[in-house]
Amino acid sequence: MKILHYSPRLRAGSPMIMAADLACALQRLGLENIVVSPTGEHISRLVTAGVRHIFCRRPNLLTAWREIHRIRSIVRRQVPSVLQVYSADAAWIAGLACKRISPRRRPMILGALTGYPRVGTASVGWHYCDAYTSVSRNLRQAIETTPTLNIKRPWVIPYGVNDELCYPGYTPANDWRKQWESAHLHTNEGKLTLCIPCSITPLHGLEDLVPILTGLLRTGIPAHAYIVADTRHANKAYRSELQQTFDIAHLSEHITWLGARADLRDVLCACDATLSLARQPATWNRAILEALALGRPVVGYDHGVVGEYLTAFLPEGRVAPGDTAAIIDTLTQWRTYSPAPVAEIPYPYKLSDTAETYKTLYNDITSKKQQ
Repeated sequence: MKILHYSPRLRAGSPMIMAADLACALQRLGLENIVVSPTGEHISRLVTAGVRHIFCRRPNLLTAWREIHRIRSIVRRQVPSVLQVYSADAAWIAGLACKRISPRRRPMILGALTGYPRVGTASVGWHYCDAYTSVSRNLRQAIETTPTLNIKRPWVIPYGVNDELCYPGYTPANDWRKQWESAHLHTNEGKLTLCIPCSITPLHGLEDLVPILTGLLRTGIPAHAYIVADTRHANKAYRSELQQTFDIAHLSEHITWLGARADLRDVLCACDATLSLARQPATWNRAILEALALGRPVVGYDHGVVGEYLTAFLPEGRVAPGDTAAIIDTLTQWRTYSPAPVAEIPYPYKLSDTAETYKTLYNDITSKKQQ
C-alpha cells in the first residue's frame, strides 16, 4: 500500500509536522510513503527512514491552480492508495486535483484534523475528503457539535510521541545539564522550578502565574517559572502588557523568558513540574504530552486534550479550569510527595500506536472502495 502525505505548511512546532512523523512510523510498518511538503529540518529524517520527499511551496490564490495540476500529475504518476491531507487548503487542492482522475486510479482522500476547523468558506476543502481523523476526543466533539461543517464522524487517533526520544527515565546529557545549571544557578538553587511551554497569547493564561507564584511564595516555597515560548512572533503590545503585570506583582525576578527552545525535552526534565494554564480547551498540545511521556509531573486545567492526557497519565494533575488555588495546593503537596511517573507510555499515546491505527484505517477505507 502506498500513502501520499500532502502538507504544504509543514514546519517544526506545528501539528502538521505529523505528516513527517507519521510517514516515518508507517514506513517502519512496511507501507510505502511519499511526503509532498516544503523543505525543512524534517527532510533528513525522512530520507533516513526511506520515505520519499517531493518539494512543494505553500500555495496562494495566484499559484493554487498550478498546484492543483501538479498534485494531479503526482497522483497519476505515483498511484497512491490513500492521499492524506493535513489542512483545509491541502484538502481543497487534493480534491480538485483528483476530480479528473478515473475512479479506478483515484486515491481515497483522508483528512487529518489537528485543530478546530473554521466555519464557512475557509473549511470548504474538507468536504472533498472520503474519511477523517481527529487527534483528540475533544476535537471530534467540537466537530460534531458544529453541523455546518458537514464533516462525517472522524476516527479519533491521537498523535503519539516518538518513544525513542520521549520515554520515562530519559535524562538530559551531562554536558547539557552542566550548562543549564551554570546558566540558571541563581534562579534554580533550592527552588521549585516550573516550566510553562506555550504560545504568548491571551488564550494560554500566563496571567495566572501571578496568583500561582504569589501563593507559593507566601507559603514559603521559593518558586521560579520558565516560560518557553517564541517571543519573536508574539504580539508586542500583549507581551509588554504581560510583563507589566509581572512587574506590578513584583514577580519579574521569579520569571525567566526562555524563548523558543529546540531542547524543550531537556528543559522539561530539568524543571520540577510543567504547567498548562490554557483558558480554552485545546485540541492538541505536544509539549504537555511529551512532558508526561518523559515521566515529568504536570498540573493542568482539566479541559480539552490536556484533560485527556492527564486522565491517561496523571489524574492527580487535573484541576478545574481557572482554579489557581488548586494548582498551588497540588504543587505544595508534590513538593513533599512527588507523584510516581508512569512506568510506560499508555496506549494510544506512542507514535507506533498512531501508525498501527492509521494502517488499520487505511485497510478499512480502501477495502470499502473495492467493494
